[in-house]
Amino acid sequence: MEELLKATEGLESVMADVLRVLYVCMGSLWLSELMSEYRVFVEALGGAPASEDEVKRAVSKLGEIGLVSIREGIRATMSREGERTYLVSLKLSSQQLAMLRNDSKVSKYRDLWRYYLKTT
Repeated sequence: MEELLKATEGLESVMADVLRVLYVCMGSLWLSELMSEYRVFVEALGGAPASEDEVKRAVSKLGEIGLVSIREGIRATMSREGERTYLVSLKLSSQQLAMLRNDSKVSKYRDLWRYYLKTT
């Protein structure tokens, strides 16, 4: 995972950012929420977000290597049926969580939020 967090381009970089987003969002997000939060995270740090298909590929690959679990479910909405989608959750050891806690992108994103909350 350490090498994954060092990635600066390609699918590995998207995978690393997905892990970061899940980490700052308490470990689990519905796929649609993950897409939105990923875009906000990357843009806030001055990057260009990958396509939705690329993010889905990254999530799938993370599931294959065991860093996230992907569970089909129904997300509550204002309709009676809800939305059939996938819940994506981190499956990391305490050492891997520590890597994310100390990750420079995670720290920078948290600093941006602290600044935003102080100025609004």
